Parts: sequence; C-alpha cells; structure tokens
Amino acid sequence: MNALLPALLLLISATTLIAQTERPYTPIQIPTRDGKMLAADLYASNATTPKPVILIQTPYNKFFYRLSVGIPSQAGGASFPYDSANYNYVTLDWRGFYGSKDAAVTGYDRGLDGYDAVEWIAAQPWCNGKVGTWGPSALGAIQFMTAKHHPPHLLCAVPLVKDFKTKYGDFYEGGVYRKEHSETLEKLGFTPTSLILAHPTNDLTWTTVERGSDEPDSFTVPMLLVSGWFDHFPDDILRAFADLRQRGAPAVRNAHRLIMGPWAHDGVDKSEQGILTFPDATGVANAAALRFFDHYLRGIENGQTASPPVSYYQMGENKWHAIESWQALAQNADTIELFFHPDRTLRPDPPSGGGANTASSSFDYNPRDPSPTWGGARLLLPGVQGLKGPQDQRPVELRGDALTFSTPTLERNLEVTGAITLQAYVVADRTDTDLAIRLTDVYPDGRSVLLVQTIRRMRFRDGYRPADTSAIKPGQAYPVTVQLQNLATTFLKGHQLRVVITGSNFPRYDLNPNTGGPLYQPGDTLVAEISVGHHPTTPSSLKIPGRLLASGVGAEPAAAEQGNEMVVFPNPAASKASVSFALKHRDRVKLMLVDAAGKTQATVLDKEMEAGEHRQELNTEGLPSGSWYCVLVVGGQYTVRQLAVE
Repeated sequence: MNALLPALLLLISATTLIAQTERPYTPIQIPTRDGKMLAADLYASNATTPKPVILIQTPYNKFFYRLSVGIPSQAGGASFPYDSANYNYVTLDWRGFYGSKDAAVTGYDRGLDGYDAVEWIAAQPWCNGKVGTWGPSALGAIQFMTAKHHPPHLLCAVPLVKDFKTKYGDFYEGGVYRKEHSETLEKLGFTPTSLILAHPTNDLTWTTVERGSDEPDSFTVPMLLVSGWFDHFPDDILRAFADLRQRGAPAVRNAHRLIMGPWAHDGVDKSEQGILTFPDATGVANAAALRFFDHYLRGIENGQTASPPVSYYQMGENKWHAIESWQALAQNADTIELFFHPDRTLRPDPPSGGGANTASSSFDYNPRDPSPTWGGARLLLPGVQGLKGPQDQRPVELRGDALTFSTPTLERNLEVTGAITLQAYVVADRTDTDLAIRLTDVYPDGRSVLLVQTIRRMRFRDGYRPADTSAIKPGQAYPVTVQLQNLATTFLKGHQLRVVITGSNFPRYDLNPNTGGPLYQPGDTLVAEISVGHHPTTPSSLKIPGRLLASGVGAEPAAAEQGNEMVVFPNPAASKASVSFALKHRDRVKLMLVDAAGKTQATVLDKEMEAGEHRQELNTEGLPSGSWYCVLVVGGQYTVRQLAVE
C-alpha cells in the first residue's frame, strides 16, 4: 500500500486545485475488542446534537473524504450521500491500512471491527443510537462482513457495486484468468495473484470459499444494492439481490431494494460512460440512498417500502423502469434467435448451406499479437491509462484477427432484457484455444459501441471443475455455449447488433498460448486458426431475450451526434503521417496516439480550436511497427482511425 501513497496524494493534490473545499471533520480513534485502535474521522455540523450516523469503512484512505473529491476510481468513484443537516458521518480506515496500519493482525475478521465501530459510535453523544453503512466496491464488501455479525445498532446498509459471495468466477471468466483485474487487486493490497493462479480450475478450494461466503440468511438488516450494466460483475449483483429476497432473513426479505443503472464500476451516478451519455442517470443512487436512510434511520414514511423492489435503466430507450423481479422479467421475455451466415450477417433464418466455402468463417489468433482490450469494465490504478466503459470497437474490428457478424439495419427497435447466449460450433487446429466475444451496438454513423464482453477457454467447454477439463481434437467441430452478462438495452431503429469474435482480449484476460499445456506456465506459443460454423449441420446463433417493438412504440431518443471526419495519410506510414479533420464550430480537440494494447502513448493535441479544416503532423519515426490508432475527441465524440506503422 505504501507504493500507492504518492499516486493517491498526487490525485488528491490535483483535484484540490480544481476548487474543491474541505469538509469540517474531527479525527477520532475507535477501540476494538482486541485492544487495537482504528483511525477515523467524524463529520458533524454540530457534535452536541445526536443524529443518526452513516459509517463508511475504507481501505483507500479516509483522507479522500476530508476533501469533496469523491471516491477513488478503484473504490467505485462515487460521491457519497452527504446530508449534514440530518446525519453525522464517520469514515474509518480499515485495520492494516493507512491511519489504521498499526492495528494490522494477519487473518483478522474485519467484520468484527465493523461491529465494534457500529457499537462504539452508537454510544457516543453525537449519535442517537441509529447507525447505517454505505460504500462501493471494497467499501461494500465490508458492509456485508459487518452485517454478518449483527451489531444491535446497525439498522440498514447500502453496498454499491459489490456482491457478498467470493467464488471462482471472481477471478476466472469462462475458465480464463482475469489478468488485469486480479493484478490490480493485488497492487491495492488484496488477494495475491500467486494464490489465485495456484487454482485455475473450480476446485475444492474455490467451492469451500464459495460455500463459506454464501450466507444471505445471515443479513438481518434492510439493504439497498446498487450496480450498473458496465460494472465488473452485474450478474453477481442481480443474483445476490435474488438471494437476499428468496433466501435471506425472513424478517427483512421484502425490505431489500436494487438499482441497476447505465454505470461502470467507477461511474455510479454519472451520466457520461465511455463515449456515451445517458440522460437522467446523475444523482439517482445518492438520492435513493438518502431516501433509504431517511426511512430506516429517521423513521420517515416516504413510500420506501411501497415502491417496487427493482429499478433498472433501459439503455437506448434511456428510461428508468420499476419492477418486482429482474429474473422474472428476463425469463418471461421472448427468445429471438439470430443465425450466423456466410455473408457475416445475423438473421432469423437458419443457414441453408451451399458452396464449399460457406461452412465456416476463420481467423488466426497469435498470442504474440493479441486482440487488445478496448474499453469495457476495467479495474485500473490511479494514473494508469486505459479506455473504459462503452467504447468504439472499430480498432478491434479493423485488425485481421477478428470476425464480425451483424444484423441488417434494424427497421424496428429491438429490446433486450436478460442474458444473450451464443451457441457456436468451433473448430481449431490446436488442442486448446480461446473464443473471445464482444457484443456491440452499431450506430448509423458507423460507431460499433461495446456493450458486453466475455471469453471461453475451449478446454473448459464442458465446465470448470478439474474433471470437466479436456483437450480438443484439431479439425473437429465442437458445440460451445457462451452466456453473456445480463443487459437492459434497446437497439434502436437504424442501428445494428454486432458480434465480434477474436481469440483474445488482452490484458483483460490472460493469453492462451494455444499449446494445450499446463495453464499459466512460461513457455512457447503457437498461432491458432479458429473457425466458427454457419452450415446447416454446424449452425451458430445468438439467442436474445427480448422483443421487437412495433413501430412508434416508446419514445424515440434523439439521434446521437455523428463523429467527426478524420483522414490519416499516408497509411501505412514509415516516418511521418498527417491527420486531417474538420470542425463544425469552435471546440476543444484532443488527438491521441494509442497502441494496440489500448494504452495512450502520446497526446498530440489538447486545446481549443476554431471551426474549419485542420491538419496535424505525426512523427512516427521510432514507433514500433504494427497497428496503432489515432483517436480524435471533439465535444465528447470519439473518432478512431487505424494507422499502420512500417
């Protein structure tokens, strides 16, 4: 954690310069049952008046809350529901972290610290004996750990972007190591990657850990869960909420509430996500949290218990909906099946066969030149460059190692509510390889915007337990089922639905060397040729939970503003190239040079520019040969062009 301190302090300093103000606070020490002291801050506008207290326990430094800078991105990036007129607040550094560093005890249950903190706070003159908890990500996990011990004065909890269960899928997706995510967690002071990599299958270790954390009946206070469709684990939040409602403590089952917004892990309550902007998405979670606290901590009858338990945001339509159950909504949706065709289209009619070249489409996957992670749910340290959220996937699609299958331009809105399933017949010339899937919404201006992504390792096609693992035979077709995460999105009339298939998505997922050897061991790599079937005997398809809306149903959102035209010449380039673009009006322009891994290597322009035509010279001499991308940002709209450097 010490290595992170300079970066975190730099972030604080930089944000402070942007006219942020300091909140009044009083440093306090909270005693624990084992004689340790935990460093905390009290925020009280009048410490002589007892009020309900909202407790926030953090491993990311309580210092952030002294300044109105919100929360570090790795902790969820949310601002907290601050209402000093009606609540006092306590922020506490976890045992072993920052101000509580000296209280470290290996293996200690921090949930006991949460219990001790709640009960100590309830006994103070500035507390009226009623305590609630709040926080995202790790700050959400500690709320579950605290509630599990049943502190008598804890009345409610608001965990954001976090599930209560720990399991194999937290670190492996489709049997593939979540490389970037896991390595970032280790750098933040959490689970060592060596421990994760020692268990690459869903073995007894993982099943034991999962069983030990699967205790929804241990939570006896009402909870408000919050997540987003671009979060790391939205499916887990949906499942956790269903568990609380169906298997939780009977006395509070009906009190739990869930909000699913158009948000990323570090973007709760923000309208801008990646290159998209979602109306009516700002401040929703904070307002709901205060309403929740008002009811359970202040006794206000505000309709909290009468409201439907689930609120979700339908992207594309850009509207909020309130329902009784997400699972019921998804299960009752129609199933629309779209088949892969040789012309790379997705259509409802099954493939009919034909010529010899229509049985499948193929691409090569080279682990030494992997398809890059380009947006999506990413956990990055402060200061680490990388695109997040819904991003234009054309840089991925323009490479030679991707297959794309798209619907014709939609004549009606296509509403999706649930998890899309890919059923594919896959052939490879190696004994193991990966199938990486991205689902995109293609706008009329050509932007192919990422909605969800996943991966499946072929040796795990039958499951993730040690006994399920088996190699594939080169040249043999295997049926593979891949379920994408749940979504609530509407593909609008004039758009297209697209599937992008590659052999990798790096560094989000670790690379498959294609050798079929032991997992995550150093060694050589092989290039794999991967084929996806679209023949009557080996059909591939998407099964979509949703419905095609009749013309005129629903309010049609305003059309997205088209991206700016940009030309890169010469392309390929040896030593220099020029980027030409035109502005319709004066605007701020940012031009970046991004490598194939999705990292910004140079910011060429970042300034206000007048309307008209512009040209910017690029010096490509000294750049490694291969694929690069010019990314132009004007008024929040992204335009991407591939640049080949010789």
